[in-house]
Amino acid sequence: MSQKVRINGVKHTGASVFLGVDRCGNPCWTRNPERVMVWLCDGWRARFNQRREQRTRNVPVKDDATGEVVDWVKEPLGGPDVPELISDREARLQCSWMTGIPAPILSSTDRIENTEWFAGLKRRKTIGGRIPGFKSRHRGLGFVCWRNASRSGNAIFHKTGRKSGVVIITGMNPKRWVKPGEKAHWRIIVHVRVGQEIRPYTSVHVDWTHRTLVFVNMPLPLPRTGDGVIGLDRGCVHTLASSDGTFEDMPKPSKAELKRLKYLQRRMARQDRVNEARGGKTAKFVSKRRQKTLSRFNALQSRIVRRRNDWIEKTTTTLAKANILIALEDLDVQAMTRRPKPKLDPANPGQCLHNGAKAKAGLDRSILSNNWSRISKRLQDKMDANGGRLVIVPAAYTSQACHECGHVAKGNRDSQAVFHCVECGYEANADVNAAKNILGRALIQTGGGTA
Repeated sequence: MSQKVRINGVKHTGASVFLGVDRCGNPCWTRNPERVMVWLCDGWRARFNQRREQRTRNVPVKDDATGEVVDWVKEPLGGPDVPELISDREARLQCSWMTGIPAPILSSTDRIENTEWFAGLKRRKTIGGRIPGFKSRHRGLGFVCWRNASRSGNAIFHKTGRKSGVVIITGMNPKRWVKPGEKAHWRIIVHVRVGQEIRPYTSVHVDWTHRTLVFVNMPLPLPRTGDGVIGLDRGCVHTLASSDGTFEDMPKPSKAELKRLKYLQRRMARQDRVNEARGGKTAKFVSKRRQKTLSRFNALQSRIVRRRNDWIEKTTTTLAKANILIALEDLDVQAMTRRPKPKLDPANPGQCLHNGAKAKAGLDRSILSNNWSRISKRLQDKMDANGGRLVIVPAAYTSQACHECGHVAKGNRDSQAVFHCVECGYEANADVNAAKNILGRALIQTGGGTA
């Protein structure tokens, strides 16, 4: 859905860019492309935060006497006295330094903020975390510019070589703030290095902190190479077991990587304790040694995540190309990985009985590490793109039912991997038998061979 390229440099042409009025009322212009890029990032972030502060959150109302929560009220993120949202035109009139920012950049904040907000709420509901907050320049500079192929043009890509090209961002100073002796129009030319043909795109996302640029485009339909039907059983030992007897295993981190991750986690915990003892809770976030340890941990963790996501993309693409129908069981991953409730001990008030939380935690980590939800989501996207169909069937008794005779019994599962029907004697791998049952239910649900 996107193509990421590296920014080699930027160049400015045309009129000097108006950056606003200083404290003394003097206009400020610049021809420095680096400063212009930071100015565009600041304007996009400011407009994004103006939209974000209108979002509401639930705030508890407590009783002054008892301190208990008696009600919940909705309050904007910007506070109870946040002003009403103004249009882009009014924002330019109120803030002189935003008057010269191109409209395709300011207008993109509406859709980007709305998409990020609901994506953040969904992520919070599934894996936890806080509600989405504001963007800070300390966490990265960037902006989004819609592609506008009008007469002036904006975010237009031109190929300049076999592995090079430019993205042109145009703007115009307001008539009141045109520098004497110059024209109003200016251009920022972003030189990028491309490795493949740039597909049609709708916008560009500039990450100025890491000097990268992303072309956001629509996904291309996957050419289907076969019209097969297949059922998939998701598991912990084997990530995917198909009805044709093949297994797909997600790459796991090596022992050396796990050992390194544990070492960095323990080192960061020690640094946190030392920094809090010296300067309080906020001191640990400004420690240079802690930041260095955190960056090393994030780099290693990101490498593991990228390897896992690469496997998911390649595996789901192969499955979507070869099959017209794919069947999956309906699994509520959030409920399956929910923390077990404590069991109170009636004989000893204030204490709890053993509830298997430690063993459940290991199973939860195994389920989450295999990314069952992401596999289902990517299969859905790719089957929709090439005209295929992903069928979700009920998961009840798919692992206990015999594919040959249909007999359902708990004793059919000799072990995790062995299935032996106590009625007809059918033997097979338990995951493959479950995948065949899933495919059978999907064919019945969709009309058999006419699917």
